[in-house]
Amino acid sequence: MNSEASQLAPLPEHGNADDPMWQAMWSAYEPVITPLRRMGLVTDVELCGGMYGITAALNDGSYLLISSEHQLPTDPAEVEGWHVQRLKDDVATIQEIVYDSTEAGAQAHHGNQHLPLFNAITTFVKQRALGRRFRPLKAVSITGLTGDHSTVEPICDFFAKPEDAIARYGREIAELRSMGWRCLHQQGGNDWPLSVWAGDGGVVTIAVAFIGQTPE
Repeated sequence: MNSEASQLAPLPEHGNADDPMWQAMWSAYEPVITPLRRMGLVTDVELCGGMYGITAALNDGSYLLISSEHQLPTDPAEVEGWHVQRLKDDVATIQEIVYDSTEAGAQAHHGNQHLPLFNAITTFVKQRALGRRFRPLKAVSITGLTGDHSTVEPICDFFAKPEDAIARYGREIAELRSMGWRCLHQQGGNDWPLSVWAGDGGVVTIAVAFIGQTPE
């Protein structure tokens, strides 16, 4: 399991992921984006009309727009201060300033520092209970080689309920035992089990793996 990935909110779902500018901005502002995703916020790069910014979705349909004096420059080194506001596209009255360290802002003394920015966003999201909760999606996979050295046809069924994935894993290893296969190695306990089995001249690995997250 990728423990880092399991702690991050999912990636945004749209068609911009192949856009070179979107990729460049996502990479450039990764030091800002990743901490937001660790807060459970689905984060995106806004490219509308050439106006660049970072958005972080909240659980009531509103979102945070993170920019600078007017928009984010393509080079993060040129950011002189952060401007964060909460917006909701269909409710014009929701326009709250969450943090402003631009030249005329209340937190101008922090300039382009990251830590005060994250502290302000974390406090705002927690106080308003606007964060989203996600649970991991688990998959059961089987890979390996048979006695004639052909590849085992892999399975990768995913489950939103962890107990369903563990139950499927249990059925698969029970079937191997019934066929006389022996366990060579196991790890992960009851949360993320993985085991290696040998039998009939073949070796297979069965595991419960992390493949993403879904909103609770």
